[in-house]
Parts: sequence; C-alpha cells; structure tokens
Amino acid sequence: MILEYFEHLANLVRDSVARFNMPFPLPWDEGTMVMAPPWLLLGLGATFLMGTLFYLFRLSNPAYLRKVNGYVDSENEFWHGVCLLAMVTSLTPPLAPVPTSVWLWGLPVGVLWYLYRAFTYGRRLPHNKQWYDFAHAAMLFGMWWMYAQPYHGQYVTWGFAAYWGWFGSYYVCRLFADLRKPNLLSFGQNVFHLLMALVMLVMTLWPNYLMVM
Repeated sequence: MILEYFEHLANLVRDSVARFNMPFPLPWDEGTMVMAPPWLLLGLGATFLMGTLFYLFRLSNPAYLRKVNGYVDSENEFWHGVCLLAMVTSLTPPLAPVPTSVWLWGLPVGVLWYLYRAFTYGRRLPHNKQWYDFAHAAMLFGMWWMYAQPYHGQYVTWGFAAYWGWFGSYYVCRLFADLRKPNLLSFGQNVFHLLMALVMLVMTLWPNYLMVM
C-alpha cells in the first residue's frame, strides 16, 4: 500500500513537471477546469502535507513540546493537523485521497468542540485565551464551508475574506515577534498558519483558481 502510494506520487510529479507551462488540464483529472498550473497545486499540496506531518510530530512528542513551549495542548495539535490535511485533499486529492464526506462531517465536530471549549474549560487553561478557541472554531468552519459551499453570496465572500485576511495578518505579526527568540516549533506553526490563510483567501475570492473539488 505504501509503495503504491509513493509510486502514484512519483507519477504525479512526473506528469506535473512535463506540463509545467500548461495550466490545463490537471494531471489527476482531465475534466477539471482550474486556472492554477499543476506545479503550483502540487507544490502547495506537498507543503500542506509536510505541515500535517509537522503537527503529527508535535502531537506525538508532548515532552519535547512541553520543554520548548512550557505546555502541551494535544487538541490544538490534532485539529491543526486535520485542517492542513483537509487543505491537501482540496488542492491535490491524490496526495490525501480522503472522501469529501469525511470533511463534511468531521470538520463541524471540530467547530463544535472549540465552541464548547471556549465557553467551558478552555478559559481556565493558563496558555489559552477564549478568543483563540473562537478563532480556531472559525478556521474549521471556514474549511467546512469551502467543502460544503451551502450558499454563495457577496456578503459571505467578503466575510470570509475579512476573516482570512485578519488571520494571515495576525500570523505575520507572530512570525516577526517570534524572530526575537526563534525555534522550529513556533516558526513552523506560524508559516503553516500564514500559508493556509493566504491560500484560503485566494480560494474565497477566486474559487476557480485553486479548488479542484
């Protein structure tokens, strides 16, 4: 199974390189009309896949996390990994062939989880702030909306654009602030958050450019 996955990935890379200057068609679906060139989609998908592995590393190394950050928040590590994996599926399905139904039902669980946490025990966590949980709930909700697309409208578009713009701006500030005391964990989480915000902003304003679902 693993060997077949990497063989499929190698074929995908080969096709993408061969079509470097061809925005259409995509190598994994000849009928999908997307403006972005395959190499860009593949690069973004691979980057978010690395981000998923990054959060898997964080989740599976609580002692290291506590040593660097002074605390462990396994729920955050898990749901951030879920978000990044959902990004992989939306951009390059062959890299993470998760059925859409999993995201349609799984992402709302995260939304409800963070809302519950915001009003209950999350406020008592010394490393946490209530608005952090609200922001994470909105992040997962925005990801769910991208898959479900239950309604299209100007106000919805600009509402999500404002959120992702704020989200990205916050992590730009975090990125510069953390440069005073840099470490791999903080740098990685800031970069992946910022990249996710930028890609989601593009998907919100120009949905046909990157989305392949």
